[in-house]
Amino acid sequence: MATFDTIAERARDTPIISVLPPLASFYLNEFAIYRSQQEFHRDLYDPDFLFEQDVILDADDRHPDYPRIDCTADPITPVLDEVVEWDNREHHDRIRQGLLRQSNLKEYILNTVSTESLVVLVIVDGLSYDSVRSLDFDVQPVIVDGITTTEPGFRRIIYGGDKMSVYAALTDKEFYNTYGFTYWKRGQEDLSTELHSAMGKSVYRINDFDQGLTQLQEDQPLHEKTYVQITRMGFDQDSHNRKEKPNHDAVRDSLATDLNELADVAAGITDDFRIFVTADHGILWRDHLPDDPPVVCEDWKDHARFVEGDKDLAHGMTEQDADRDTATGLAYPYLTRELKNTEWGVHGGFSYHESVVPLIEISNNSDSK
Repeated sequence: MATFDTIAERARDTPIISVLPPLASFYLNEFAIYRSQQEFHRDLYDPDFLFEQDVILDADDRHPDYPRIDCTADPITPVLDEVVEWDNREHHDRIRQGLLRQSNLKEYILNTVSTESLVVLVIVDGLSYDSVRSLDFDVQPVIVDGITTTEPGFRRIIYGGDKMSVYAALTDKEFYNTYGFTYWKRGQEDLSTELHSAMGKSVYRINDFDQGLTQLQEDQPLHEKTYVQITRMGFDQDSHNRKEKPNHDAVRDSLATDLNELADVAAGITDDFRIFVTADHGILWRDHLPDDPPVVCEDWKDHARFVEGDKDLAHGMTEQDADRDTATGLAYPYLTRELKNTEWGVHGGFSYHESVVPLIEISNNSDSK
C-alpha cells in the first residue's frame, strides 16, 4: 500500500511496477511512465536510447527485477488544483482521457442500460464530485469537458454533442413511456424546452422532488419500459445572491434523502431499474479560494470566472460548445473581478470543484439499496 510520495521515493532507486489510478501522472510527472514491460524493455535494450527520467511501469504485471507496489493514493481530490494547470490545453486533454467525459454520459447510459424496465436520469443544477464522494452510493468522477455553466452542461448530458437526446436514443431500446420533471417552466426558458423536446406532453413542472415521486407512485403500474428525467436544484441557487452562508451539509443530505426515496419508489415499480445522477457543473466556493484571489481584468465583468466569447485573458482558456457558442473560462484560482458579498460560490471556470462532477448509479443490485 503506497502513496504517490512512497512510489516516487522507491522509483528513484529502481524501476517499479504499480497499477496507477487515472490522473496519477500529474503527481508523478518527474518519471517516465510505461504502460507495459515490453514497451520499457524496447527502450532499455536499445543502445541508442538515453533515459532522462526514472521509470514506473503502470501495468498489472510482475517481474523479478522490478518491485511491485500497490498504489492506494486517490488522485481525484482538491490537491488536483495544485498539480494541474487549468489553462493548459494539454493538461485538459490528459484529464479527459483519464476520466469519463460529460459529453460521453449519454453514450455511457445507452451502453449501460440492458434489461432494465425503468431508467431515471437526475440532473442536479450545481453539484461537485467532492460534495458527494463520501455518501453511501456508487459514485465516480466525471470531467466537464467544456465551460462549467448551466446551459452547455445540460446540453452535453442530454445530447452528448449530437442532435438526439437520451430519451430519443432510448426509444431504440423500446422505452416509449416517459416522464419529465423540472423546476423550470416549459416555454419560459428555451433550455427547458430544448431538454424536453422529445417528451411531448409528458413534462411536469414541480416545486419539490416529492411531487415527481408521488406522480410515479400514482401512475403505477407502468405497463411499458419507462424513462424518467428529473431536473433538481443543487448548490447553484445557494451560491448566488444570498446574504447568509449556505449550509452545505444540509443541501447534500437533502439530496441523499431524495435519492434514497427515489430508489424506494423505483423498487416498488419494478425489480429491474437503474438511476443515474449527475450535474451540469460543480461549484467553486469562496472557502476554496485563497484569501486574496488574483483578478485578471481591469473592467467589471458580469461573471467572476468566465467571459462570453473568445477573449484573450491571462490564465484563460476558450471553449466552444456544440452550438458553436464560445466562452473563455479562467483557471483556478483566478477571477475576472472581486467576489460580491452575496457570492458564496462561483462557476464557469476550470478547477477541481467546478470541473469534476459526480455520476451516481443506483440499481436494484446496488449496495446502497
